[in-house]
Amino acid sequence: MTTASEAIARIETEFPVLAEPMHDDINEGLLHLQIGEFGRLAQRFIDAQDRSGFDRVCRLFLELFPKAAPDLENALNVSFLEHLHFEDGKVQRRWAYDAMPEPLRKAWDEMGDYNRQIHGG
Repeated sequence: MTTASEAIARIETEFPVLAEPMHDDINEGLLHLQIGEFGRLAQRFIDAQDRSGFDRVCRLFLELFPKAAPDLENALNVSFLEHLHFEDGKVQRRWAYDAMPEPLRKAWDEMGDYNRQIHGG
């Protein structure tokens, strides 16, 4: 089982640019905020149409998610998956949804379905 601290360390190893924001005065020790930084990086790759960067994020997500401890799984769902946007009519992002490995796309779709159920839409 992958713990939150192991996941944060792994994210920092793969994306050193996140080390400082994950441990700033606001995010330090707050798993959802730290995973949110990982999610924002993913969205920056999507918005910039950086396929290589997005592929790296996808691979790391798929390394962490299946073996995640419950608190980490929750953070990956709520603070990562829920915040990925693939369509807004302004920026071409659909490529990223289509490029996601099937297990990641399934997790994103399931999170969207769950949110529609609980929010009545």
